[in-house]
Amino acid sequence: MITIHTNEILKIVEGSYHIETLKTLMQNYPNISIGIYRNGRIIQLMTKQDILQDKPVLSCTLRHNENIFDQARELFYSFPENVYSCIPVIDASGAFIYYLSNELNQVSEQDYVSNFEQYDIKDPHIDYELVSRGDVFLFSKFEEYSYQIARIILDKFPDKYVFFLDPTADMFFTDSPHLHILNSIHDFYLQYKNLLHKSIFLVHSEKNFSHDYTRFVTKTYSSLEIMTSLFWACDIVSYGEKNPEKTFYLIKNPLENGGLADLIKFTLFRIAMISQKPRHFIPVIDLSLKDDNQFNRGNGDNAWTYFFDQLTDIPLEEVYQSKNVIISNNQLELFNPYVQEQAYFIKWTDMFQRYLKINDTTQKYIEEMYTSIIPNKNERIMGVIGRGTDYNCSRGRWVTTPMEPNSFLNQVIQLFSAWECSAIFLATEDAEMFKVFMESPLKDQIIYVDQERVDYSDPRNKDLFLAEIKKRNHTDGYMDNLRYFGILYILSKCTSLISTCHCGAYNTAFALNGGKYEHVHIC
Repeated sequence: MITIHTNEILKIVEGSYHIETLKTLMQNYPNISIGIYRNGRIIQLMTKQDILQDKPVLSCTLRHNENIFDQARELFYSFPENVYSCIPVIDASGAFIYYLSNELNQVSEQDYVSNFEQYDIKDPHIDYELVSRGDVFLFSKFEEYSYQIARIILDKFPDKYVFFLDPTADMFFTDSPHLHILNSIHDFYLQYKNLLHKSIFLVHSEKNFSHDYTRFVTKTYSSLEIMTSLFWACDIVSYGEKNPEKTFYLIKNPLENGGLADLIKFTLFRIAMISQKPRHFIPVIDLSLKDDNQFNRGNGDNAWTYFFDQLTDIPLEEVYQSKNVIISNNQLELFNPYVQEQAYFIKWTDMFQRYLKINDTTQKYIEEMYTSIIPNKNERIMGVIGRGTDYNCSRGRWVTTPMEPNSFLNQVIQLFSAWECSAIFLATEDAEMFKVFMESPLKDQIIYVDQERVDYSDPRNKDLFLAEIKKRNHTDGYMDNLRYFGILYILSKCTSLISTCHCGAYNTAFALNGGKYEHVHIC
């Protein structure tokens, strides 16, 4: 997003300063900017960031107006070398008012996603559903996104109320019956208590993204989320003139180091999202991206159709000749509230039943595997998921750390008897977990599928994702994941289920089972 910075300005004539003097000024007076003047006009604006961190200021200036953020985006994104610079903004008389800088959308301490480089607040394809749910909007900070969202709300929903808790908004808005600029949320409570009974959205602009799902109930959003909710369907691509009456939603989310459960869930979340939209979209899945993923090794095959069928009879080739196609391949869409709502609240069993169509080849394979591993379908079997792998990698920040092997074994021993099971089906890709179980008193009751298991005590595997290890070992991605899906299918046929943690394998097995297990336990 583009942020606005206001500072007092200290005028210095060109050539009359020394850099060390400027550094001292900046250290002693952190809220000033230094304007370098030539013949009475500003030629460069220096801030503390510029002097102490060498962040350059563009020599050109923009004149303050209501479309200043659109103009700044043009300067930042049309010329990549400008992205890490500041743009001085002047008033009609040429006097400096503030400067603009571009900050990449930060969604965690280490992770960033793309900015919105092109959008039009008058776009006819804007999705207003999310903002329609609120009556009052409290913006904690004035920046590009909060400004544009406020303009959209005021234009589309003139009866809603917009409040800025940032006096910077004074430069762009004036108080009106439905827009007010306050110093704090405390002032909102004191002056507008009559609005407390309404649906209130609190919109923040912090860099780090919140993963607390309760924000959907308390109506606390980031401006990044609301921007994504508005513009996710606006980038329509035309590949030809076919099907002018249809709009396709082409799912092309990156595969990268994700596993099969990720491939399934991120695809189905998007399908579930658009299925709830009043506007009709036709979902089509094309996971043929040429990243170095574990499924197709970037060979261009559609990894989805390795295992599953499309939800439409319209061939993918025809979609790429059609007039209206929305491409779901932007990392930003992971932070689309509509997608997140599905991720947090949809029942996986319902989602799988409605949207996951296993293809004939996969269905035949997993049924044959099930019969060969579990010949007695009436046997009472405990499904055991020993989550391992990616939590060992320092980059696996989103991966839940499971219960350690020996403690997990003790849990299984206790419940094996309590649940009156006669056998265990052990599913784990962790060599240590497998070793602990196969050396335990339960070893004679354990059934398993031969598969590649990872030993993280091996220095070669240090700090690698499972997908990276398999790529290094030249593992057949298709057969390995087909076998893995067969293992999940067998887990879904067990009488009961226990897992070291809440993970993709557990969610997938539970969904395939339809929630019919006699007993379920997550450690």
